[in-house]
Amino acid sequence: MAERERHYVALLSNSITDGVIVVAPTAVDFPTHKPLVAVDFNHDKPNYPGIISTNREGALAATRHLIGLGHKRIGFIGGRHELWSAVRRRQGFEDACKEAGIPIDSELVMNGDYSMETGYECAIRLLKLAEPPSAIFATNDQSAFGVLQAAREYGVRVPEDLSVVGFDNIPESAIEQPQLTTVDQSLTQMGYLAANMLFALVQGKTLKTPIQKVQTRLIIRASTSAPMN
Repeated sequence: MAERERHYVALLSNSITDGVIVVAPTAVDFPTHKPLVAVDFNHDKPNYPGIISTNREGALAATRHLIGLGHKRIGFIGGRHELWSAVRRRQGFEDACKEAGIPIDSELVMNGDYSMETGYECAIRLLKLAEPPSAIFATNDQSAFGVLQAAREYGVRVPEDLSVVGFDNIPESAIEQPQLTTVDQSLTQMGYLAANMLFALVQGKTLKTPIQKVQTRLIIRASTSAPMN
């Protein structure tokens, strides 16, 4: 994946482009002499300017919300392990559990890849446990949609039997039934800031803040409630 990203960036840099915006790269460096800005970059100290959301804080808020409702057995579906955002979201989940004194049960922690298909498969495994979780935090909305699909197929009511939280706040999250509780990371703002940074670099300007963080916020909707038992 990383090598392919480098290849495409090199192709673009040798063509008519003046600069490149890369979204969720796995590569940590790129062979280019043109300006490059990364959205959701893949390193805590990247070698290029970029935009990232407060992923740990968002996951912390999402998990605290579930714990505050009374959930103690919480399933977790992670993202692409090579992405810094996935690492930070898992850290936020674990930190929230630790501060609440809730042991992290390895059978409740699933390795996902941010896809709906894998979210569905992970949810099936969680729902088949002898003691299934009363809530699932999926670290992006597509994975959460997979959880909702699995719940429908297994006759599990959301949120009565299972609370579900996602991350991203893509438009579909407000349309899905039930509407999805999720973490908003202001995707539009991230794109706007990335474009402005790239324009400045193309114009030969120096960025005062090469790394910008966008604050996350929890959006509470109908997919979460207190456990019924």
